[in-house]
Amino acid sequence: MGGEAMRRYWDDRAREDAFYFVDNELAYGNPDRERFWTRGAQALDLLLEAVGVALTSEDRVVEIGCGIGRMTRAIASRVAFVEALDVSERMLELAREHNPELANVSWLLGDGESLSGVADASVDVCVSHVVFQHLPHPSLALGYVGEIGRVLGDRGWAALQVSNAPRVHSRRPAGERLEGALRAALGRGPRGQDHPAWRGSAIDLAELGEAAGAAGMEVERVAGAGTQFCIVLLRQS
Repeated sequence: MGGEAMRRYWDDRAREDAFYFVDNELAYGNPDRERFWTRGAQALDLLLEAVGVALTSEDRVVEIGCGIGRMTRAIASRVAFVEALDVSERMLELAREHNPELANVSWLLGDGESLSGVADASVDVCVSHVVFQHLPHPSLALGYVGEIGRVLGDRGWAALQVSNAPRVHSRRPAGERLEGALRAALGRGPRGQDHPAWRGSAIDLAELGEAAGAAGMEVERVAGAGTQFCIVLLRQS
């Protein structure tokens, strides 16, 4: 699946219920928006604390898969500048609409495969949360690792949430798929739950380490190996 197919999928989900598809622990069709934004700051804290790093006021950051800016808002409050990248034009439109006060954020339309538009060795930090787990093939995530190595400056680091649990990405049983399709047809449940861009894929940590090494980085820390919410800290070596 290429970037255009992923863009269509996520544009459709953004039109359907962007808040839910960014944070599917919220109620579909009637999300608690205050909780949505609060949980963005909480997610950022958990991501960073898991691998023992912190943002500083001088950092220039790339966020991969910003959605409508749930974590971007929290990142921007702590750093000098954020390049917030997403494959969905509609998600970015909503991000600008809901975050007009973020003067230190540049919203970038990504191609679903790279960090095109971000200059070489231009940032201090890359972060990504609940994004790589939705990529339909692990080669896409490993390609992003190479791109992270390209854009990070000297001793820059990346905190990435990835799935390291292949079973999570299997197709649901036929009965569950049918029930989900019926609920979606009636407007009572989310669409697209069996699409490859939602089911995603798991990443092998050894392969991730090889990709990081090829990009001039090392895996400094891993938290939650073997789970869907595995956090990896990479650093320029």
